[in-house]
Amino acid sequence: MIEINGIKRPFHFRSDSIGDKSVIHQMFLSKDYDVLKRWAQGKSLIDYYEKQTREFKVLIVDLGANIGASTVFFSLSYPKSHVYCVEPESTNWHLQCLNTKGLDCTNYLGAISHHDGTVSLYDPGRSDYGFMTTKDGDPDTNRIGDVPTISMNSILNSIEATDKIPFILKIDIEGAESELFQEDCGWLVKFPCIIIELHDWMLPFKGSSKNFLTAVARSDFDVIYHGENIFLFNANILNKLENLSID
Repeated sequence: MIEINGIKRPFHFRSDSIGDKSVIHQMFLSKDYDVLKRWAQGKSLIDYYEKQTREFKVLIVDLGANIGASTVFFSLSYPKSHVYCVEPESTNWHLQCLNTKGLDCTNYLGAISHHDGTVSLYDPGRSDYGFMTTKDGDPDTNRIGDVPTISMNSILNSIEATDKIPFILKIDIEGAESELFQEDCGWLVKFPCIIIELHDWMLPFKGSSKNFLTAVARSDFDVIYHGENIFLFNANILNKLENLSID
């Protein structure tokens, strides 16, 4: 049983999974994402949420949703939201569906990428939160199989998202940020807040964060580091709240 904002929900996980226990600790004990009120930018984000949700629901995109801990956190923290979740590993995805039952969310079984298509899923041996969609490692021993991919543009144009206001984009995709940001990233500036974990520490000298850093450098974001995550706040949106519009 977990509790967020006074709401209690059952939460299912594998008792023998190091990855599941780590994710639960990060989301519900360490509260890695429950830090926005510490910063002026975070307070502006909450003001943005409160103003937008007078008329609309907001959209939260959870890339690398795993077993649903982050989705549950976002859904209960921002109840006037729809969370679009992307998770490529099927067992994790089934737990994600179980843990988010009754919440306003979409659970997509597949991987995020810069295009719609397919990609190979690998298990590098980093427990249940470390599956990768890169070709790092020996495909003969680590490859699980192919999974479908979906692009950010396809998510934003989906029937679940088109009437929502982009709000938070969370990215924890085990090095696949290199592929996600390798082409047109115009969708990036639609979100007032982006939360990302980069994985250069895990993939030395592979340049997995290069495309992300290039994309961010073209835009006007405040950048705050907290733990293993980077929080980016879109100044063009949050510093101009008096100009809010659905567009």
